[in-house]
Amino acid sequence: MHKRVHFNRYEGQRMPENSALVTRQTRYGNPFTVEEFGREEALRLFKIYLDWAIKWKLLDLDPLAGKDLACNCHLNEACHADILLAKINELKTN
Repeated sequence: MHKRVHFNRYEGQRMPENSALVTRQTRYGNPFTVEEFGREEALRLFKIYLDWAIKWKLLDLDPLAGKDLACNCHLNEACHADILLAKINELKTN
């Protein structure tokens, strides 16, 4: 099973091998900010948004399948990448 990895380009890190970037600046980023909504609500809204975007074919998760997901959230924090990983696994089993 693939996992979420911490990535911060400002710290001079290299993108981990076999990973996809899912930060806010990418099409897979969470448009709901922690600063505006709080972490729990931002993640709840992202899950609703993700289901909607997939239903209406506005977002394709196939390019993320089989990859670790890199975000700048710390690994001890809940992150939208966890929701993406769960959705990818759900779609793979259906």
